[in-house]
Amino acid sequence: MANNIYSETLALAALFQSAAQIQRVARTGSVDEHTIAPLMRALVITEPDAIEDIYDPKRLESGLNQLLTSLYPKEAAQPKNAELIKIAFSILGLVSNLEKQDMIYSQLDREVDSLRSNVLLMHPDYETEEDNILMDYDVIKLYSGIYSNLISPNFPKLIIYGEEHYLRRTELQEMIRALLLSGIRASILWHQVGGKRYSLMFRYKDIIECARNVLNKNR
Repeated sequence: MANNIYSETLALAALFQSAAQIQRVARTGSVDEHTIAPLMRALVITEPDAIEDIYDPKRLESGLNQLLTSLYPKEAAQPKNAELIKIAFSILGLVSNLEKQDMIYSQLDREVDSLRSNVLLMHPDYETEEDNILMDYDVIKLYSGIYSNLISPNFPKLIIYGEEHYLRRTELQEMIRALLLSGIRASILWHQVGGKRYSLMFRYKDIIECARNVLNKNR
């Protein structure tokens, strides 16, 4: 159980880190490379031995803090947090529908395998590169393309609120799509390690404790 909670907590932290960065990009037009980079890296890790191979807990501080905030009812009710939580749960809902569509889900697997090959052709050491390489715009466009070509046409569009002049910029649209794909990756992982909707209702105290422990350990 403890291991499941740990894995669930890291996957949820990655989801909430993705959601927070989607909100940031849409609202402010600013990109936090250090916070987004580990989410982009995770998209090419397809054969991990442990969850830490996908997400380094030290790089999920933002998501862990956001997860803590989102699981406290008074904090969650704040407008900014409520909007962020809606993004995260919309991605979870999308993934629930995705996992019911066997053909599309299988296609996503193939697309991700191809994505990994293409990214490693561009940057052979991508998995261990610095943030600026992980955030290479040509790589971001590859991530965005998977979302645009496979997810967008087959599922209801997720509504992202933000400033119109930012949402119209092509490079920010592509960043948001890449972050949506990273949220999908985190959500799928959450399901794979045993995460269920009831986990957040009946085990949220365990998740809160785990998130605190991970944050304290890595400070």
